[in-house]
Amino acid sequence: MTETGSRALLRRLLERTRADPAVLQRMVDAARAGSPPVAALPEQEVRRHIATLTAAVAAAFGDAGDADGVPGGLTEEQSRRAARLAADRAAQGVPLDALLDGFRAARTEAFRSIAASLTDPAPPLPEFLDLLLELDAYTGELQHRVISAYHESQANLAAGTRAARVLALRELLLGGAVDRLPAAGLEPDGRYHCTVADIGDPRRAELLPPPADGVAGLVEGHLCLVTARPPVPPATPFELAVTAPAVPAARLPGVYRLCRAALAAARARGLGGVRRLTDLAVAVATDGAPELGTLLAADLLSGLAPADPAHRVLAATALTYLDHGRRIAATAQALHVHPNTVKHRLRRLSGRTAFGTPSTADDQLTDAVRWRWALESWLRGCA
Repeated sequence: MTETGSRALLRRLLERTRADPAVLQRMVDAARAGSPPVAALPEQEVRRHIATLTAAVAAAFGDAGDADGVPGGLTEEQSRRAARLAADRAAQGVPLDALLDGFRAARTEAFRSIAASLTDPAPPLPEFLDLLLELDAYTGELQHRVISAYHESQANLAAGTRAARVLALRELLLGGAVDRLPAAGLEPDGRYHCTVADIGDPRRAELLPPPADGVAGLVEGHLCLVTARPPVPPATPFELAVTAPAVPAARLPGVYRLCRAALAAARARGLGGVRRLTDLAVAVATDGAPELGTLLAADLLSGLAPADPAHRVLAATALTYLDHGRRIAATAQALHVHPNTVKHRLRRLSGRTAFGTPSTADDQLTDAVRWRWALESWLRGCA
């Protein structure tokens, strides 16, 4: 295989790697595993940026190949994309070291995927190693551009009053630094709502006007608003957000952590819109102890087979039944079936489990929560 053939092979492997959703997901997982601050960002943010940077490196390598294999450098457009990544991460408050940890982890996974894609006949090793080193040079150049742009963006942010308030907000919510309340523009003796939205793109966040009664900014890559009054749609055009009742300012760090947990719980359940934290209390509590849910499922639903689609229908019907206050008509309407169908399914479930059997406990609410937790955990395990 000639050198030109080796380059052509690597270009094909690069394109295949870049276009494969499974490889992209492994790179995303590697970046998040290699850097906890990156893992705290919305996953779609990490995926968007890794896809963009992978495309930039692949294009740079391809452009060099078009120039008779003579290594060049990143184009202005490719450098601009790297700078945008750095600016976004600086605005999101991701430390530079954490950003580079995620970058390196994703790069390692990309090279691992390329190596795993090699098939017989393999290209001449010395030639292929030279090409891999050239490819790595582009990733190194990209990394240097990220570092330079990050420092530039950080300096620009530090010069702004709004950025200073957001920095104080992060120190308050993440570090519990209540002495930073005045710097964030908040009254120490005030009461505030905390709202966390599933928005991580800094440019999108900047389109929202700053609240007149509080402060808003990206915290761990999610838009966070701390306001004296609760946000009211349509002033808050969020696909998904969680808002908490007003609490004393000193309690905001703990409430923020609950909002983040509730946001993850709502996302896992396919919910949308602005959700109240208190409405998601059970979901937050059950998601916080997943192993207990598994034990409940094993204890209460041992008569169901996860591989049986009919059994999954029975469990889903019972879950909907509990969510609708054990009302047959409401359950049938939610499932778009006849009420007799709901009754039939519940009877079948009762024949395989103790569902519907009067509890020996006096607390019927506790019994309903146990069954709901078990059903949801069991269905999640079937997915």
